[in-house]
Amino acid sequence: MTIRFGTDGWRAVIGKDFTDENVAAVAQAFADCYVNFPEFGRPVIIGYDRRAKSKESAELITSVLLGNHIQVWLSQDFCPTPCVSWLVKNKNAATGVMITASHNPPTWNGIKFKESYGGAASAQFLAPIENQIAENQRKDRKPKTAVLMHNPLLHYFNPHEEYIEVLKNLVDLEKIKKAGFKILFDPLYGAGAGFLNDLLGAKIETLHGNADPNFGGLHPEPIQPYVNEAMEKMRSGKYSVCIVTDGDADRIGAVDDKGNHVTSHEIFALLLKHLVENRLMKGKVLKSISTTVMLDRLCEKYGIPLVVTPIGFKYLSPAMKEEGILIGGEESGGIGMPFHICERDGLFCGLLLLELMATKKKLLSELVTDLQKEVGPCFYKRKDLSLPSDKIEAVKLKLASFNPSQLAGKKLKKRTLIDGFHFTLEDDSWLLIRPSGTEPLLRTYAEAPSVKQVDSLLKEAQVLIHPE
Repeated sequence: MTIRFGTDGWRAVIGKDFTDENVAAVAQAFADCYVNFPEFGRPVIIGYDRRAKSKESAELITSVLLGNHIQVWLSQDFCPTPCVSWLVKNKNAATGVMITASHNPPTWNGIKFKESYGGAASAQFLAPIENQIAENQRKDRKPKTAVLMHNPLLHYFNPHEEYIEVLKNLVDLEKIKKAGFKILFDPLYGAGAGFLNDLLGAKIETLHGNADPNFGGLHPEPIQPYVNEAMEKMRSGKYSVCIVTDGDADRIGAVDDKGNHVTSHEIFALLLKHLVENRLMKGKVLKSISTTVMLDRLCEKYGIPLVVTPIGFKYLSPAMKEEGILIGGEESGGIGMPFHICERDGLFCGLLLLELMATKKKLLSELVTDLQKEVGPCFYKRKDLSLPSDKIEAVKLKLASFNPSQLAGKKLKKRTLIDGFHFTLEDDSWLLIRPSGTEPLLRTYAEAPSVKQVDSLLKEAQVLIHPE
């Protein structure tokens, strides 16, 4: 098969395309490219989540790298993706490899690469690996392997030690603990399980913390409907807030004290306010094109630059390396801060959200209300449509020439083609239609001052895609 890296790594269905043969092919191609890296000679960090075949695939990749005489640091247990990113940076490693399919359904798994600064691998980093996979397939070149036991090139790291220590130094844990919040944490059966408990102890209760490679029938994505059980528990009134992370804990979600799902857009805007207003930090803000206009309005208020990128941390991470970047993120709940790592970290963002609540002495519902009064109202929805690839290509061709004078009764202000087809209207509402970079889906996104207008925009998108 042709192995391609999408918006965030290579992902495939377990047993169909995500096989030992293909995993080993990716590892061998990377090893072949590694000799040309400027970081040649440095170790590779390897971690894995709690999915089926994750640990076994991590050990297989380790075996191939050892067979190519590459030094490896392998996680002793499942770990969050940001732990691997941070260790790449902290241990001056050449690369990080994370076995995960992130928020994809449980039948999927995948491989993410991290560059030497800890950020998501760029297209320039991944292209030679893709080409080498194809070259090795043409030559029927088999991977080299070596045994793990007693191998002098193999070392292990404990993800509950160094990474926990760095998080302790990034947030004011004592302030959070003194605030007296009763915190619910929902890792959605994923790799974040146990980490906030290590940091906050008795102050936190966990939902869906047990190991289940089927994720309890959920998709491990911190959005509705997958957070519905957390929302129901929050309506009991027993908890102050619920922090949610995705399958590999690099994305953040939340449910407020009233049981309302807090969108990733609101979380991003609240974290920006916290950094600027409470931590007195300044710098450029990066956002993907699918992210809220509330950030535009806050940046205008603070007098700080805003840069818009295509969707995916393969674009945001390299941009974060530039001097003067404060924060960057996207609609999916991925938010990163270069003073930590140039990559998403759902656990760190969750702790920052708790620190904000403790600093302002307000519950999350109050903070969201204040935010919406200041830079809203902004309502948002995303609808994903499963379509065959030929239908997706046909829709893309149709949209390439679609330039309407208005949508949902509002005049078109701007059409942007950074990533997909983005239409900004006269009242700053917007509609985006684009193919997913990780799944066979066509995604439609909309933000507007009312839920009714959001629904109207998504309905127009639906008619465009399915005119019959």
